Amino acid sequence: MPRKRKSQPRSLDHAALGQAIELLIAEDADMTCDTVAVQSGLHVEQVHRLIRGQANPTYTTLLKLCEGLHVKLGVLMTLTDTLRDKRARRQPPAPPAG
Repeated sequence: MPRKRKSQPRSLDHAALGQAIELLIAEDADMTCDTVAVQSGLHVEQVHRLIRGQANPTYTTLLKLCEGLHVKLGVLMTLTDTLRDKRARRQPPAPPAG
């Protein structure tokens, strides 16, 4: 189970993307943030920011990331959507404005 984050993600979508990346890395015993960074051509700190939900990746960055994760972009986005929907259901409703 992923550990509790100290920093806050940019949004629910960014948090879900980070969780999806974390889960894909956890599925492969030989995969780490470092290996993903090397195989994707991204800096390891950029991968960490994506996992924390604090980076806003471009399409090109997502394609590179998927190369390092050994998945297609559609797989990553489908997992992200599923996790975002689960998180949205757990979020308490926002108080009415006014």
